Amino acid sequence: MKKSKLIICALLMCAGAMAQTEKVKLGVKAGLNISSLTFDENELKSSDKTGFAAGLMAEIPVAKNFSVQPELLYSQQGMKISYSDPDVQNSHYKSTIKLNYLNIPVMLKYYVVKGLSVQAGPQVGILLKANNEYQDNFLGYDNRENLDLKDYANGVDASVNFGLGYQFKDKFYADVRYNASYTNVFKDVTANTNYIINSDMKNKVFQITIGYFFK
Repeated sequence: MKKSKLIICALLMCAGAMAQTEKVKLGVKAGLNISSLTFDENELKSSDKTGFAAGLMAEIPVAKNFSVQPELLYSQQGMKISYSDPDVQNSHYKSTIKLNYLNIPVMLKYYVVKGLSVQAGPQVGILLKANNEYQDNFLGYDNRENLDLKDYANGVDASVNFGLGYQFKDKFYADVRYNASYTNVFKDVTANTNYIINSDMKNKVFQITIGYFFK
């Protein structure tokens, strides 16, 4: 219910802002994600995963120096995990958790100087795909598998964004953004070494994008 309310509030913010002005700019954007998940396993090593983000955006002026920027983005997220048993020769485990979302951020932008804006706002993510691609080598025997995690994952991710943006004179736009979830990616499931997931995992994403406004 709370997640549904977040989606409704985001849509109402967009609709309300659009009703107040006709000076709306529409555009596209694409860029790089550097993502990870909160993870607390001492024996396992986690590292960032790179991915792609792309979609649509609109900028809606609401007051002097203030704008609202709703977006619809396809986003590749997740993390990498590795483990090696020092007591067993030729034993290692490598895993990549891949999470694909349709994200709906609604950013409030304040222009501190011409072109440069500070941004913050909520985001709702709809999970499209969740997989764990892993390689397990034990005593020289290699095992590779791609496991579907969607049944173990929550379908909606709620988070908040903070960032900076810059509007160039020729309609090009760039921003950097940090996204932190406050809902869990996975449900409360029984631990499995091939899945390497737990219910405390949350998304963390650093994003760099370049965009273009048509109007």
